[in-house]
Amino acid sequence: MKKLLALASLVLLASSVSAGGDENEIKNFRFGLKVTPSLNWYKPDGKILSKNGTVPKFGGGLILEFRLAKVASIQTGLQIDMDGGKIKYNNGGLTAPNANTVSYFYNNSDDVIEPYGLTPPTDSANLYSFNQKYTLYQLNERTYKSTYITIPLLLKLKTKEIGMMTYFGQFGINNSFRWSVKADDKLTTMSGSNFGATESKTKINISKDAAVYTASLAFGGGVEMNFSGSTSLLIGVNYNLGFTNVVKSDSDYLRRNTNNATGTGSDLSQLPQTIKSNAVVLTVGVLF
Repeated sequence: MKKLLALASLVLLASSVSAGGDENEIKNFRFGLKVTPSLNWYKPDGKILSKNGTVPKFGGGLILEFRLAKVASIQTGLQIDMDGGKIKYNNGGLTAPNANTVSYFYNNSDDVIEPYGLTPPTDSANLYSFNQKYTLYQLNERTYKSTYITIPLLLKLKTKEIGMMTYFGQFGINNSFRWSVKADDKLTTMSGSNFGATESKTKINISKDAAVYTASLAFGGGVEMNFSGSTSLLIGVNYNLGFTNVVKSDSDYLRRNTNNATGTGSDLSQLPQTIKSNAVVLTVGVLF
């Protein structure tokens, strides 16, 4: 009888331990919230544009996680991402042979950049009013301030729970859709009485010159710390490698003036531009 009671006690103890383990069993579906501070930079192609620094950004949103197996999940969600970077425009001068100059017309009345194609009138009667309304600027530096709605699609692979900790790696694609894009510009005046003077413009709306959709390859890893049941603190670091152009391939606003071999003449065209976004992102969140 004593042996049976001892056996029964062991079975009850094992059942209790098993039940306690079930409390920490990861659900087939989890959701959570996260914040994502980051360091972002833009990487341009070509000789006219060059990288000019890194900017801190911030974002956050909803996490949705669907379990495929004990060690594999699909992670998606909906988040707001702040993106951006600094670009330098390598202007070669107005009369230097084979040099390029990047410029745009600014509408002083409406505080907007005019689309490419605006040209001064040929008659002097209208030229005065044109110069009063518009200023031609050489663009020297630009800081992009972009906001996107992002839907990530990631494969998450993780270890079994070690104490209270679970370690994971993940990779996939960030699908980002443009919300708004603004710019802070450093300029040189190329028309009017202030010719040659430096100036700055801030919060210029250039959304129409940005791509509607951008994508980046995301990969990284992190750790989950279990609190109770399926509730965990999430900490991770990702590297986002952009592989699509964040701006239109031919700018709707920026003009490229290309001098001939002697510097005595030039051709005017839309500025060709290719810029890709990169970032190191810290993720801090809670999964339920």
